[in-house]
Amino acid sequence: MKDYTQDSDNGEEATQAANLSRRKLLKCMAAWAGTGVIWTVGAGGLLTACGEITTAPATTSTAATTAATSTTNATTQAVAATTIVATQAAGQSGFSFVQISDTHIGFSAEGVNSDVGSTLQQAITRINALPQPPAFVLHTGDVSHLSKPTEFDMAHQLMNTIKTPNIFYVPGEHDVLNDQGAGFRQRFSAKTPDKTWYSMDYQGVHFIGLSNAGELDNFGMLGSEQLAWLQKDLAGVKKDNPLVVFAHVPLFTVYKPWTWETKDAAQAIALLKPFSAVTVLNGHIHQVVTQAEGNINFYTANSTAFPQHRPGVDKPNAYKLPANELLQNLGYRTVSISPGNPTATIADPTLADRPAASITIIAASAAATPIAVATTSSNPGFVDVGAETDFVDTQTAPKTITLPPIANKTDPQTAFVLKLNGQYVGISDICTHMGCEVSWVGKDTRFECPCHGSQYDINGKNVAGPAPKPLARYKTQVVNGRLLVSYEPVLAA
Repeated sequence: MKDYTQDSDNGEEATQAANLSRRKLLKCMAAWAGTGVIWTVGAGGLLTACGEITTAPATTSTAATTAATSTTNATTQAVAATTIVATQAAGQSGFSFVQISDTHIGFSAEGVNSDVGSTLQQAITRINALPQPPAFVLHTGDVSHLSKPTEFDMAHQLMNTIKTPNIFYVPGEHDVLNDQGAGFRQRFSAKTPDKTWYSMDYQGVHFIGLSNAGELDNFGMLGSEQLAWLQKDLAGVKKDNPLVVFAHVPLFTVYKPWTWETKDAAQAIALLKPFSAVTVLNGHIHQVVTQAEGNINFYTANSTAFPQHRPGVDKPNAYKLPANELLQNLGYRTVSISPGNPTATIADPTLADRPAASITIIAASAAATPIAVATTSSNPGFVDVGAETDFVDTQTAPKTITLPPIANKTDPQTAFVLKLNGQYVGISDICTHMGCEVSWVGKDTRFECPCHGSQYDINGKNVAGPAPKPLARYKTQVVNGRLLVSYEPVLAA
């Protein structure tokens, strides 16, 4: 892990950027602007009652306060180095907090987004309109685009318009360009100047901020020093204590060819597995991707600047959209847990106030059997997607499955399985209008395309929008208690 306390001469920025290929890449990449993730949790759920955050006396050395705007409340610009304690607020049954990620202030590109500050402000406006202000905000990195002081200053000013008493940060790779994170730490890590990882407690929930976005060879790495710290930190936490972990780069493998992963995450996950409820929040890839592995639930956040290509599609960068479609592909997330119910209810509204598209990745260790094309003579061209008992509750809501790639494509497919009129039905998630991936909107009992608004009923029939045909279907079989789905969909007539 790089030593983030080493400062470099900011005047060498242009020379260094010209000589380092990763920095060249980062300067050509599009900005990934902020994501809002609102967590509302009941007293009997993952998080407990809301209270006022205060910082405990530091047990390690602290630095002088940041040189940022003097009118800023110090608690909103500093990261807690030690435990955060909270005073129980009488009569309250839950609290909320917000995650913002990839604001990339400083980026501008015609046809993509020429004003990322404006789209960040739209997210902030929605956050400030919440019925109850969030107890605090977590920013999961890439505050700036090129680590410039003016970019950090603008981000700082915008972030501090959020109606919340505290904001906490971890860095992204765009925050450590050229100066090894000195500018980032000056403004956003005043209480942890030597390290950019830390932990804190709030109302019975243990929060852990990790740093995994270092430069060059340290990109997508936690490192031995941080892992040793994590092991020591968790040693003092009870196994039934809920955990919330947040970092910039995903802690699960989203797509290895694009390094959308943390290379040494397996060691961190092994430390987290003994705990009964773990929520992991990441940014970096500018889209909603989820995965569950035992009691650990992973969530990457959407963007408020522009979307990133889906894993394996084209190249890992932003892409142009018609101006009237941009806001449909930008957004934030709300997550709620009812008292006594450990299952989170998640919604992903966009800045166009419509549901966002998402991807669910099935962890290899969680799969009932490996996904493989069946080879027996009785079921050629079918894929075993799991035990039939895994799909018994799909009469009212579909379950997402993963299938091998078809034709000359190299990436897996996703689809839905439902049980309609006593029969299993496989339904494609590819909109018949322009090929975008549809999402299931449970409250409306329908599928919806995030690109142009096409809607389909539970049978996959097109009922609204420009889609010309129903969703394609997959054939299904049940053999020896296993559900098999055809390798290729049957196109709708």
